[in-house]
Order: sequence, then structure tokens, then C-alpha cells
Amino acid sequence: MHSLSPRGLAVVDELAERHDFSRDAIAHMVSAVTDGNGQMAMFSHPEFGGPGQWMQGGMLMLSDPVNHVLKARVDALCHEIGQILAQQPGRLVAEENTAWWPAALGTPNATGEQNGLRYAYFAQARRLVVQTEDTIRVYDTLDHRIGGLAQQQGSQSRFTVTSQHGDVDLASLPVISTSRQPPS
Repeated sequence: MHSLSPRGLAVVDELAERHDFSRDAIAHMVSAVTDGNGQMAMFSHPEFGGPGQWMQGGMLMLSDPVNHVLKARVDALCHEIGQILAQQPGRLVAEENTAWWPAALGTPNATGEQNGLRYAYFAQARRLVVQTEDTIRVYDTLDHRIGGLAQQQGSQSRFTVTSQHGDVDLASLPVISTSRQPPS
């Protein structure tokens, strides 16, 4: 989670008044939407029903898919945070260098973290970097425009990415490099 700038803290206060979520929940969502560059978010907070994903343009998944009132509230909050970030890019979070991906890839279009997995997507470079435990893999996304990453739990964990071609098994993408990193 990002440290918020003074402007970011003021935005949290304003949003908490309008959207009737706690400051903690709003700060969590500001951080999640910031990670997704105002276009998407992966989040997990009790006030939002646990883990979920949001994407600009209408995609929202919550753990409680039939709670339409909560879905509308979360969507409105994410949409407003995305608009604020579009108008004031980089002004809501304090500067920090938390890059864990190869520096040569630059700034990702989206990042996320869920269940011990984290990812960074670089659309222009056509790369997806995924870290699980102490292993970092860089994937070639080919012609896929990645819109989300999902983790299927069970006897065999399975990772899929969502693109304009539908769901794609992460294992089907070419691995460009693999490296080990000491656990933090």
C-alpha cells in the first residue's frame, strides 16, 4: 500500500464523506486504483466485501456478486478515484521507489498483488512480470492487451490473464527470463 501525500489524505477525507466508507477503506482503494494507473484495481478490504477487481469501463468483481448496492458504491468510488488520478497524476501518493521488476521495463501500466502473487504489466514493451514467492518471471504477452490477472485456487493453482482474446493461461505465454530474489 502506498503512503499518501498530503493531497492524497485530503482526497481520502473528501471521498469518505461522499461515499460513506471509512478513511481506511478509501485509502486502501486509492492505493489500489493508483497501482492500476487509474484504470483498474485489485483490492481486498472488508468494507468492499473482501477481495475484488475493478476495471474502468464497467467490469467489477466482488466476493459477493449479488450485492448490487455494494457493487454500485464500489464502482462509483473507483470511477471517481480514476478521474482524480487522471486530473492529478502522481499527486496522491508520496514518492517512493518500490519497483521490484526489471528497471529496464520502466513504469508499468498496471500492478497488483493477490494471495502471495504480484504482477506488473508493461503494455508497450509487451511484457508481464509475475513474482511468486522468491521467483520473478518475465513473460512475453505477444499480441495480448492484458486487462486482468486471476488466480484459481484448489489442488493446483492456475493463473490466467484476461485479454481481448478472452482468458489465457499464463503458462501458455513465453517466458523471457526467470530470476530468484531473496524473500523480503
